[in-house]
Amino acid sequence: MPFLQGVKDLIAYRAAYVCSNPDCLRLTAGPSLAGAALRVKIGEAAHIIGENPGSARHQPLGDSVLNDVTNAIWLCASCHAEIDKNKGVDHSESLLRQWKSDIEARIAAILKTHQSPLPLYERASSNSKIAQNIVEIIDSHGAFFRHVASEDPSAVGNSIKLARIKIERQSRLIEGDARLRSIARAIHDACRDYMNEVSIDNSLWESYLPVLRMRIWVQVKSLNREFGVIVPQNVSHLLP
Repeated sequence: MPFLQGVKDLIAYRAAYVCSNPDCLRLTAGPSLAGAALRVKIGEAAHIIGENPGSARHQPLGDSVLNDVTNAIWLCASCHAEIDKNKGVDHSESLLRQWKSDIEARIAAILKTHQSPLPLYERASSNSKIAQNIVEIIDSHGAFFRHVASEDPSAVGNSIKLARIKIERQSRLIEGDARLRSIARAIHDACRDYMNEVSIDNSLWESYLPVLRMRIWVQVKSLNREFGVIVPQNVSHLLP
């Protein structure tokens, strides 16, 4: 059975609705600016020891233990998915318990010492700006969206190479957000793969370009959904 609502609320409260992954620390709840009565929540209570046989880090401890607050950790949806990949081999029980302990101690210290949580928000704001910059880089290079009939293969290659360099520079500025870094890397790698393939046979550039655009669009959608970036009109037309 899943966590009871009371357990979800308690674990979220103890983490102050901040993702417990120290490489993320994303705020997971807040207002929606689309309406005064609307809210946004992207956080989830995740099982440290997997609930079901075959799930990440599962141990047959019984429902009362597996669905207790002591077995719950608050994470953003992306980090929740990440810790359960490969049946959890990359994220041990001890690591997740350390994450949980650290974030709760950090939040408790902020409350006790009257520290400001603004450094967390400022970092998130900085990373959001980087996410927007990445989309604007894509928007500034017609190779990602201009009709193929109007393109020159050598110009396309140069444009994609320059965009890759710019995106790599933005990636270096990302502070701690593993998810944003992963998206930036995926865009960078898509550009690199296009350049490598076309360098082998330049006549195939027109065939590989739609593949590149599809890969880029998948990541742009993630930036829009997870970081709230504004997608310019040119980029929004990457796909029909």
